[in-house]
Amino acid sequence: MELLRLAPGQRLLDIACGRGEVPALASRIGVDAIGIDYSDASIAFAANMRRTLNGAPAGDFSLVQGDACTLPFADATFDRVSMLDIVEHLVPEQLECMFREVKRVLRPDGFAVVHTLPNRWVYEIGYRFARLLWRRLPDDPRNPYEKRIHVNEQDVVRLHRMLASVGLSHRLWLEQHIPAQARWNTGQAIYHDQRDAVYPLMARWPGRLLEGLSATPLRLLLSNDIFAVLWNDIAPPASIGRLPGAFTERVTAYLAGSV
Repeated sequence: MELLRLAPGQRLLDIACGRGEVPALASRIGVDAIGIDYSDASIAFAANMRRTLNGAPAGDFSLVQGDACTLPFADATFDRVSMLDIVEHLVPEQLECMFREVKRVLRPDGFAVVHTLPNRWVYEIGYRFARLLWRRLPDDPRNPYEKRIHVNEQDVVRLHRMLASVGLSHRLWLEQHIPAQARWNTGQAIYHDQRDAVYPLMARWPGRLLEGLSATPLRLLLSNDIFAVLWNDIAPPASIGRLPGAFTERVTAYLAGSV
């Protein structure tokens, strides 16, 4: 929500709105918010958000059941577009279509925010090294459900190449949230998957070590959350504000684009 820099009177499209939290929160501050989702179950659940959010009125917003690959909106319609945790669920052809549609519906001074996880390099490289140090970690970081639904996991290079291919200017960066999630979860949920083995470890000193290493270029192999801000012109619109420097991610993407 902070990255979106929303203001009253703007128009927001939340793609794969899920339970509806983003349009509900946006509508509270006077944003004309629309949530779109392919799932009729999600649309039905999100409709409840129009009545209440954390016990308080959520504000009014629109819901549309539809396909992210063929957005039912006119060109240059939205000031902001959010895509939170949908990228990893679309095959490459679908993902390209969605980004082209986002490019189409964004206003000239608008921008989009993306979040996706996991960072493929964390699971395929970083996690393997971690298991050499802590054999108590599960053999595979993915649970069976994730293996079914994560059809297109990303890394900095893969996402950069996709965005460049559709003509979207962008800034990509990685963040490390696993230890903080583990500390927050201490004594709470039991997930009955890999998190039950990983979180107790990450809530202690290994998590602090991971956070420290993630402040170095090793974040490419250790930080699991990928963020991106996208826009149409070469220069970012002033409304974006200050973005993370992301020097390591930018150099990596540049070198990969030169190959």
